[in-house]
Amino acid sequence: MTADQSQQAKSQEQFGQQSHHYAESLVHSSGESLQVIQQWASTTTYTTAVDIGTGAGFTAAAISPFAGHVIATDITSSMLLETRLLVTTRGISNLDCLLAAAECLPFTDDSVGLVTCRIAAHHFQDLDKATEEWYRVLQSEGMLLMADTVSPEDLNLAAWMNEIEFRRDPSHVRNLSPSEWMSKLESNGLQVEEAAVTDVPMFFDEWVLRSGTPEAESTKLLQDFRKATPLAKEAFAILQDDSGRLSFKWTSLVIRAKKK
Repeated sequence: MTADQSQQAKSQEQFGQQSHHYAESLVHSSGESLQVIQQWASTTTYTTAVDIGTGAGFTAAAISPFAGHVIATDITSSMLLETRLLVTTRGISNLDCLLAAAECLPFTDDSVGLVTCRIAAHHFQDLDKATEEWYRVLQSEGMLLMADTVSPEDLNLAAWMNEIEFRRDPSHVRNLSPSEWMSKLESNGLQVEEAAVTDVPMFFDEWVLRSGTPEAESTKLLQDFRKATPLAKEAFAILQDDSGRLSFKWTSLVIRAKKK
């Protein structure tokens, strides 16, 4: 099994087991990054739009009013079942689902007007290949709307965040920093036109429940949050209320880019 196949297997296992939790997650079903993507998508209309790593389909559904045809892609069939349920519940008639990996999209060159990808890229084994695919399938002047949680520019804080995320969910690969995202997109021919930063507030207990993190590891993670350095506590807004419930914030970067 290659590294890419191994990573895909991890993601399929993770999201296959936890698909229902992700379908019920407020982080995924709403949130500022989804609002920004929907607002930016609404500025024009598209014949074809593709959502990458769609999960339970919330982003695909959000852009569906602005496209003639939306294709929601994911590598996990049970997540696509959640997407189909969402489509049926909301009465969306122009959205289809397709089992496909971000690094190998089954679309012809220059065939898609809008590509979206939200809260998924940190699971991609080969992000360079995925961004190359976004460029390849986009039409000239086509739009990419991408959102993902990002690490701080500080290397120590970034390492802490990525280690925490991997221990919580082994399908996690890496959260890039904002500057890394800008460089990666530009180097792959995608011109960044606008960017926004949003907060992703979370409660620790809901966060580990959603990922199905084993109890022993969840306990260790909670201890690490409580013992975090003052710098980490400030950067990630780590707080504990009087009842002992712990909350924190990740940061999401939302980018609008155009194929040059």
